[in-house]
Amino acid sequence: MSETVRSAARVLDILEYLAGAPEGATLSECVSALGMPKSSTLMLLRTVAARGYAVKDGDDRYRLNNAFAKYGFGWGGHRLTRLMAIAEPIMHDLCRTVGETVLLGVSGATGIKTICKVVSDQIVHYDHDISEEIAPYCTAMGRVLMAYSPPQQIDSMLAGWPLVKRTPKTVTDLGELRKIIKRTHDQGYAIVEEEFASGGTGIAAPIFDQNRQIFAMLDVGAVTSRFHDKRDMIIQHLCQSAEQVTNAMNHKSAA
Repeated sequence: MSETVRSAARVLDILEYLAGAPEGATLSECVSALGMPKSSTLMLLRTVAARGYAVKDGDDRYRLNNAFAKYGFGWGGHRLTRLMAIAEPIMHDLCRTVGETVLLGVSGATGIKTICKVVSDQIVHYDHDISEEIAPYCTAMGRVLMAYSPPQQIDSMLAGWPLVKRTPKTVTDLGELRKIIKRTHDQGYAIVEEEFASGGTGIAAPIFDQNRQIFAMLDVGAVTSRFHDKRDMIIQHLCQSAEQVTNAMNHKSAA
């Protein structure tokens, strides 16, 4: 067996062992169960943790990331499972920091598909049903997606939904929407205040692939009455978190 194949087999051994250890396992337990050298086992555990497939808790126990365990291995080129596995702990941290709901979205068939959310535990909080796609023209995630998409794709997204006023503040003028999309690209994030739903403000930032093409969007859904008091703080931590997910997806150390 070549060294390359042996290394691949050991990664699979690690993942399969952790899959059967819901309470997690220490380095020593992994070494004992798998019969591998301690040094290489440690490096393998660090690798699968860095890639988002496993997490290490405060007791030095490794376990499968909840999103990875729930949604499957995501092999065969399906990056969304890995995206969710990497993003979920970052989303929980962001939710705790800003005190508002955090959502993760990607491009859907015709609109924006929310694939993961962490809902704020405040009594009054933002939330929405993620089972259906949402319109790109009146949402922060949609405007971020359009801001980093080719012109033809922007036209398609704007034409794909009736430009209706969901609230009195919804922008439906095509010329104004194109200006907003350009401004979103220039500043690196979007803010949509009560255009999708009255009382709610969305703030979104892009997540990029290794070619700096937009791959997903990270969003804070805030109650508007609280947003203005912590506007700058939310934008700062949101953009940092989106970059952290980007770096982790592309195997780079987050700043």
